[in-house]
Amino acid sequence: MNRFELIEHTADIGLVAYGSTKEELFENAGEGLFSIITDLNKVSPVEESDISVTGDDLEDLYIRWLNELIYFWEVNRILGRKFKVSIKDDTSLKAIIYGERFDHNKHTIEHGVKAVTYYDFKIEYDHNRKIWTAKVIIDI
Repeated sequence: MNRFELIEHTADIGLVAYGSTKEELFENAGEGLFSIITDLNKVSPVEESDISVTGDDLEDLYIRWLNELIYFWEVNRILGRKFKVSIKDDTSLKAIIYGERFDHNKHTIEHGVKAVTYYDFKIEYDHNRKIWTAKVIIDI
């Protein structure tokens, strides 16, 4: 199973994430988001940061999670490499971000990301394949 894939979308980028659990779906989406920003092969998971996110439901939580990661990157200049997510009641999550502070001698910015939009957004569980899938469009 792929963890995520990027898809072309006019002037934006689509991100499709997969996971066998909701937590894995969110973790893989985080990795996918940061893969848009930089080459993840050059990011080491040497720093840990904790964040919490709340939402009205699972769909809102997913969008807020990704937008919080964009905010985290913009404010802290830390590139996320791996994520450990715990979801409670589909309306809140706690996560550990493993990553590294941006170093212009080591990292390059592939795309600036502005926001995750609700346009063409979907999140669903396939009971036959036992897999979560979420698709979002990232405004770059």
